Amino acid sequence: MLNLESIKKIYFIGIGGIGMSAAACIANELGFAVEGSDSQEVYSPAKNVIDSAKLNYHVGYNSENVKNSRADLYVLSAGEGVENPEVKFVVENNLPRAGFAELLYAISKENLRMVVTGTHGKTTTAGLLGHVLMHVDDSSFFTGGVLQNFGKNFYSGSGHYFIFEGDEYREQFDDPTPKFHFYKPDILVLTNLEFDHPDLFATFDDLQREFEQLIANLPKDGLLVYNADDINLSHLAMNTEVTSVSYAIDNEADYKIEQVKYENDYTTFEVLNRLSKNISSHLLGQTEEYKIQLPGKLNIYNSLAVVATLRALGFSQEQIQLDLVSYKGIVRRFEIVGVKNGIILIDDYAHHPTAVKATLDTAKMRYPNARIWAIFEPHTFSRTKATLDDLAKSFDAADKILISEIYPAREKIADATVESEDVISAIKIHNSKFIIRNSIRKVINKNGALNILKAELKAGDVVMIMAVGDFNRLAYELKEIL
Repeated sequence: MLNLESIKKIYFIGIGGIGMSAAACIANELGFAVEGSDSQEVYSPAKNVIDSAKLNYHVGYNSENVKNSRADLYVLSAGEGVENPEVKFVVENNLPRAGFAELLYAISKENLRMVVTGTHGKTTTAGLLGHVLMHVDDSSFFTGGVLQNFGKNFYSGSGHYFIFEGDEYREQFDDPTPKFHFYKPDILVLTNLEFDHPDLFATFDDLQREFEQLIANLPKDGLLVYNADDINLSHLAMNTEVTSVSYAIDNEADYKIEQVKYENDYTTFEVLNRLSKNISSHLLGQTEEYKIQLPGKLNIYNSLAVVATLRALGFSQEQIQLDLVSYKGIVRRFEIVGVKNGIILIDDYAHHPTAVKATLDTAKMRYPNARIWAIFEPHTFSRTKATLDDLAKSFDAADKILISEIYPAREKIADATVESEDVISAIKIHNSKFIIRNSIRKVINKNGALNILKAELKAGDVVMIMAVGDFNRLAYELKEIL
């Protein structure tokens, strides 16, 4: 366990990551001297976060940076290994090191730690919990996406709770332990569970065991909140003696959606409350109404998770509703970048098939008469290959599709066993409407996509850009040229 009392300076290797940048800023706000480095120019939104904090960082990795830093602790990004000269120097010289999750636990160990995790929705849900609890309790939070209301993905407060987005990815290059274990949650919120990260988990059972262990590690007086519409989570929840609270849209649960109404840009839903201890017994079983400005079914789940968690903890309906409706969401989660010449531009982070489908279904529901363009950048060869069948079924709500080259992220192009052409073929096989000429095309690079869109878009179209890598600024560049 880290002893922060002996640490005065922390050096972050890979400071440009969204999680690393936030951890560095939190450390800086707590009075630690902070320095860092990244392989290339740091991009927004992380750049905005660390620049606003005026953190000192080097562009380019060099062992001399580490030598000259004289730091007491080196925090390593999970994506950086011994091929990185700075990491190599730290390892070879046995310098004190940690991942950012271990550091954040040491910072938050006096708080009640609330961890939100799952395959989808964890960033939005953690952000919404952070948004509400920041206002009603001055609680701290840390998420993997920047809150549109706040302009940052972290907050250091003096309240009772510290809310974390729990990441199932590894802590360091040589430590496969998922980050979420390091936070040691007192309260665990599980949104859903599907197979992901095939580069780390050979099978779904391997991934599920980590979630099972996360639940098993909850303290006896802890709290588990889970989505009862997810059969995998329901099975896991059955095997714990910790107090558990369920929420659902379709199945019976402690907090269940009774009715949903869509009005203008708002969604109103009624929740049947079978549990809350802070309301009179004669009111149990009554419905409570909440309103959000986030679109789509997935965001109803995300908001319901927040309602269930906070009501179970004793917060009132009025406290929750006030900040629930003001929450604008996460940057790059169905973010409307703008409307230009009657064309709606939406930016999103979706890369798992379920998220892609939910995003496009939401676009079609919100704009039923529009022609929906889906511009998709597949993320990592391992994920694309492992989820290809499901990915093929994710684009039914689209009218036009552009598929880019696969973004390798941490993987090597030389090890590729799948190509973007395979994605296109799978989509065509699943849905014959995309066989029509120009209904689905491959684009070699971002300029190719821009050229097609500039030439073919017309008023009334909706452009949904789903990218993690090279295409993640496409919406803003398209806005400039239309």
